[in-house]
Amino acid sequence: MSRIQLSKNFYLDEFTRSEAAARHGIVISVDLAGAVFFNLRRLCDHVLQPLRDALGPVTVLSGYRPPEVNRLVGGASTSQHTQGFAADIVVSGYTPLQVCEWVRDNIQYYDQVIHEFGQWAHVSTSETVYRSRRHQLTAVKTRGVLGIKRTVYLAGLHDMAEAARRAA
Repeated sequence: MSRIQLSKNFYLDEFTRSEAAARHGIVISVDLAGAVFFNLRRLCDHVLQPLRDALGPVTVLSGYRPPEVNRLVGGASTSQHTQGFAADIVVSGYTPLQVCEWVRDNIQYYDQVIHEFGQWAHVSTSETVYRSRRHQLTAVKTRGVLGIKRTVYLAGLHDMAEAARRAA
């Protein structure tokens, strides 16, 4: 079976891989005539392909997540992953913060760029270029009530040391 191309360097199977889904016997499929497929192509065209052209190969850690898989991984019920608008990525040779800063400085129609825990960059697009919010956030884990870890999203892109100080 041939791979389904989303853009010059991105393929659908990169966005439907999930260890959590595999562990639970869930097959992730995308209707090629549906909204999720269209949204993934938009994400590749507007954000990921320009990023890849500039910085080199991009690894998709998490792409499209059907609601059941999104729940398994603890994703927010409103996650853009569930509609094919978002991907969590890394780029070899660049820190996640550098990738986020590159998107912020070079991509016009992104919706969100989130520096997540110093581990990856979350990038997303929206339904239309007119809805591109250009949000920049940093996600950090902090100890909340009773020492329970919680995720805090700070406005702006920060290194993890600064984010931890701000979130404390």
